[in-house]
Amino acid sequence: MTSRGIVLKILAAFDKRPGPLDVAIERELAQSILDHRDRRFIFEIVYGVVRRRLTLDHCINQFVDDPQVMNNPFVLRILEIGAYQILYMDRVPDHACVNEAVNLTRVSGKTAHCSGLVNATLRNLIKNRKKIKLPDPQKDLCTRLSVEYSHPGWMIRRWLGRLGLSKTKLLLNFNNDRPDVFFRRRLRGLSRPQFETDVHDMCDSAGGYLNLYYRLRKPVQPETIQLFRDGECTVQAPSSGWVVALLDIGQGDFVADLCCSPGGKSALIAEMSGVGGMVVGCEIRRNRMQVALDTFRRMHLTETILPLLCDAGQLPFKGTFDKVLLDAPCSGSGVLHRHPEGRWIKAEKDLPRLSEHQKRLLDSAATIVRVGGTVVYSTCSIEPEENEMVVESFLSTHPGFALGRPPEPIPGKFVASGNYLRITPWEHKMDGMFAARMKRIS
Repeated sequence: MTSRGIVLKILAAFDKRPGPLDVAIERELAQSILDHRDRRFIFEIVYGVVRRRLTLDHCINQFVDDPQVMNNPFVLRILEIGAYQILYMDRVPDHACVNEAVNLTRVSGKTAHCSGLVNATLRNLIKNRKKIKLPDPQKDLCTRLSVEYSHPGWMIRRWLGRLGLSKTKLLLNFNNDRPDVFFRRRLRGLSRPQFETDVHDMCDSAGGYLNLYYRLRKPVQPETIQLFRDGECTVQAPSSGWVVALLDIGQGDFVADLCCSPGGKSALIAEMSGVGGMVVGCEIRRNRMQVALDTFRRMHLTETILPLLCDAGQLPFKGTFDKVLLDAPCSGSGVLHRHPEGRWIKAEKDLPRLSEHQKRLLDSAATIVRVGGTVVYSTCSIEPEENEMVVESFLSTHPGFALGRPPEPIPGKFVASGNYLRITPWEHKMDGMFAARMKRIS
């Protein structure tokens, strides 16, 4: 099967059963033997089509002679794959995009009769790409932004109302950029000079919490890097490091990470707590726990992290942990550049349900921290219903807890009014992250 054939198969599976794109891709690639260039090509088109889908469909619709084609998912996916390459991938010649799309139609009896239509539509798109019309912003600004930036209308409306036009456009642009990938250096591994010598040709200089984060200059599969395989580093965005900083981990701390997958935060906590410390990493889903376990093993942390498969809302133990991290399941609206499928999977009506679930998990976290200990609540959402409103609700019903100021290592630019940690894409050009540090005082 060709690379584009695999892309078509992955998109069909995603449309049938929407879920995490990385899981859908890896599931399909596990059945194929491909070199790193083909894998990168597949990732690029799958993520690109899902990210730009609304824009692509708007453009395609202007050059399709038969409107019924837009209701045929098989043909529409092929047109989206072709249109994405034509509009967003300079390195693929236009004629190759058209030829490969036509070839895709001939693979299945469901689309073979549409090869001529696909050919004509894409050639028309190439010829008239500069004449594509977008909705008039004077008539409907929300629709214009929705189509231009490929986001659902409900997100646009919320952000315009809360952030205004300028910040909303910055956010939308950020969400449509290819995300940077960062290596996080292991604390107790190679010395910093040795690590930086080894990554000099592929990474920028160190930054982030404790200068542990290095941006990769070029897209690579981490699994192909020896330092990654040896557990000298892991993949983690700098925003996540600042959440761990909020915990203010000390040597020998006993810590619970209640939603620990994919394992990056637990790993950093375990490295910081060191000898005498222990991290209990909880996860409710077996497949997600397996991802975390793979991280712990690769990072040589199986002696200091105890994995526990359980529901963090109904913990099977009581305890007196020094620190508890609840990185709660959320809408993911702060990381839509990394997970573009989130804009189509989540709906506005999901927010009340997510908020209630987050409150339940935070109530549970409060039962296992000692007096004088700390609970950190975090999300990768930028929605107030999942952030400040959850924390305010918790504090109103738990008088034994008080909101604490972020510790010194956290830069002031990340500290919002109310002493919250708030990292935003439109302000900091980083993964959106919210966190609150609450100390148990009685």
